[in-house]
Amino acid sequence: MKKMVFAFVLILMALMFAACEGGTGRFPALSAENMIVIGGEAMPKSLNMYINYGSFSIEVCQLLYESLCERDMETWKLKGRLAESWTVSPDKLTYTFVLNKNAKWADGSPVTSEDVIFTYDTIMDENNLTSLFRMDFEANFEDIYAVDEYTVIFKAKSKRWSNFIIAYSFIVLPKHEYDGMDFNKDFNLMLPPGSGPYIIENVEPDRFITLKRRPDYWCKQLPNKANMYNFEYIKYKFILEDEIRLEALKKGEIDIMLPPSAKDWIEWVEEDPPHQLRQNWIMAKRVYNYKPEGYAGFHMNLRRKIFKDVRVRQALAYLLNVDLINEKIMYNQYIPLRSYYPEFFNTDADLPDYSYNPERARELLAAAGWDRVASDGVLINEKGERFEIEFTYIGQSFEKHLTIYKEDCGKVGININLNLISAAAYRKKVFEDFDFDMVLAAWGRGSGTRFPSIEDGWRSDRADTPNTNNIVGYKNTRLDELIDPYLEEYDIEKRIQLLKKIDLILTNDVPVILMWYGPYTRLYYWNKFGMPPTVFKKYTDDASEDSYITNWSMDQDKLKALQQAVQNNTALPDEEIDVFYDESLKERYAEISD
Repeated sequence: MKKMVFAFVLILMALMFAACEGGTGRFPALSAENMIVIGGEAMPKSLNMYINYGSFSIEVCQLLYESLCERDMETWKLKGRLAESWTVSPDKLTYTFVLNKNAKWADGSPVTSEDVIFTYDTIMDENNLTSLFRMDFEANFEDIYAVDEYTVIFKAKSKRWSNFIIAYSFIVLPKHEYDGMDFNKDFNLMLPPGSGPYIIENVEPDRFITLKRRPDYWCKQLPNKANMYNFEYIKYKFILEDEIRLEALKKGEIDIMLPPSAKDWIEWVEEDPPHQLRQNWIMAKRVYNYKPEGYAGFHMNLRRKIFKDVRVRQALAYLLNVDLINEKIMYNQYIPLRSYYPEFFNTDADLPDYSYNPERARELLAAAGWDRVASDGVLINEKGERFEIEFTYIGQSFEKHLTIYKEDCGKVGININLNLISAAAYRKKVFEDFDFDMVLAAWGRGSGTRFPSIEDGWRSDRADTPNTNNIVGYKNTRLDELIDPYLEEYDIEKRIQLLKKIDLILTNDVPVILMWYGPYTRLYYWNKFGMPPTVFKKYTDDASEDSYITNWSMDQDKLKALQQAVQNNTALPDEEIDVFYDESLKERYAEISD
């Protein structure tokens, strides 16, 4: 009897192993359904990018709706989308777009100039929370008007290279779906169908969003859209914590995850890779290309009295121990940020160096009037005001980094209270109400330009307007005077020099305590996808619409091989972890690593 029980236990254990490690039934990722399931962090309160301008809302909107033109992420050439042709007047003030007569909304009706004008009027309506876009148009364009049913003219106020980008990247909404509705409330998580390749099929708040491919998408006939939009379904599953998201990936509940944290990367790839990774069922990649770099940092609310003295801001910068955080938490996977525009100036000798220096921080704080200490060790000024600030953030995984900063600030008498909130609450608190002391924020460059626009984040007249990118309330007349010359300079080298002057003003003025950046995109995915040899195109970043979502496909041969490997508990062939777009890029980052 005991032998029979023991044999039964062995059989049960074998079955459990087959289910967990070898059998295909426990891994939804092995399904033959033509769907990509993406692991996301937090669902935004709205998918309407015109009122909630975040990377995820932009991504979804670009799958539902379309711009007049777009950049080819491989060649950087301008390609038509809704517009089949365009002209720029000799004085560079008038942009004429002729719409493609084949462009259709999801219900089969044509996209016309009336839709373009309606979208513009919606943005310009002061009752709508579209100030980020409205201010751009007010500042840069005299008018947008229709010549006929398929011809639209954008009339600019000045010869800015950025104005043409604003014009051609204009995303058009269907008038017949939006007209007469409340733009701020009626279009949040269920956006109407557009002219783009997907529609929203299903939404479960804070859990998932499913997009379905349109079988009648008009644009698939264009040469630059060949071999794109291959997935029948795109599903976003929202999982706040990195650890839980990683478990979901291991179980095959999501197909792709990016970007994993440095800690997760080291533990998974180098120290103790899970069975699925060792067997190459799940692939780990570090992709190096020429994507435009953004920046991230601790943003101080300059509307607050405590941050108005530049010496205080500089002191707070000296207290961020990037080297320690990089070593202890991020496994030296990142490069310290010294510039707001790192692909241009991050190694420039003219930039100030705010490497960790608590003694210098103490000197600056004392010079700024914070030269007394309360009985509990907190700095006070002559009025007895305490140096206490609240740091607001989303994503608990970043708490370890902030804790180091909090402890280092505490050593010199600054008390920081950490405040973890939801993404929706963050949006309201930071962008609408300006009700914060310090927040973590990151800014990408976007796919429309390799040069930053500058204006939306730094011009003084944006400082007190809700829903713009000048969340810190920055005002500097010297920088304002450089914005127009920079945006009107067509000579690339001269434009770079103006950008450097802007960068030096910002780095010395410290409205943001710069953090670090990674020169690559990290990702994990189940080994069933077809993709370019370089994984991404030359200028693609992970947030681009022209990315894995649109350029990858379900490779049936790979899927079959994966299914068999999992069934038999065997390994798939090894692949290189690091993927470089070209050899010169490989040499550049080899030098940085050394």
